[in-house]
Amino acid sequence: MKQDRGYQKKRQMIEKYVKKHKIVDYSRILNEVDIDYDTLMKIISELRNEGRLK
Repeated sequence: MKQDRGYQKKRQMIEKYVKKHKIVDYSRILNEVDIDYDTLMKIISELRNEGRLK
C-alpha cells in the first residue's frame, strides 16, 4: 500500500520526536506535533510492528 508524501513526513516527525524525547506520550505528541489521533495511533502501531519502537 503506497502512502502519500504528507503521511511519510508525519511518520518521520513522530519517529524523530520519540527518539529525541525517549517517551511515547500520546497527549504530549498530539499537543506538540500537528497530527490527528487516528493517524498518530496508526503510525505508532506501524513503528512498533517494524521494531522501531519498544
